[in-house]
Amino acid sequence: MKHIVPFVVKLAAWSVVLFSMFTIFDAPLSLISLMTIVTALVSYMIGDLFVLPRVGHFVAAALDVPLSFLLIWPVSFALIAPSVNMAYGAFFSALAIGAVEAFFHLYMENHVHEEARREEAHRWYDEGRWATEFAEEEEFKKEDDRA
Repeated sequence: MKHIVPFVVKLAAWSVVLFSMFTIFDAPLSLISLMTIVTALVSYMIGDLFVLPRVGHFVAAALDVPLSFLLIWPVSFALIAPSVNMAYGAFFSALAIGAVEAFFHLYMENHVHEEARREEAHRWYDEGRWATEFAEEEEFKKEDDRA
């Protein structure tokens, strides 16, 4: 359930970018929709669930531009038209998606990956490995010393 909302947000952002770009080429809306779903799903699994937690926000945002280009170009080439114009469309779409993904990564780090870090930290402290006791020492005196 925690991945449904972020994926819908990503799908909406990619839809805006890809519909804006590929309607210029008179592509059918059904093919643009199919291309958006496939590429956003693959990008979410690779970029946001695998790369982002391991390398951080800045590197993942920089890697999203070539990743989205390498996802969009072959799919647009196969589904819409086998021409060099699809490479131009994929390139400019990748630049726009890279800008959107920078903000999306902040959302992912604060909502999806933060929950995993909190659960991990909770388990770490719950085990009690690093627990410390604080107490005052009491001095015991012999009965002879009381007088």
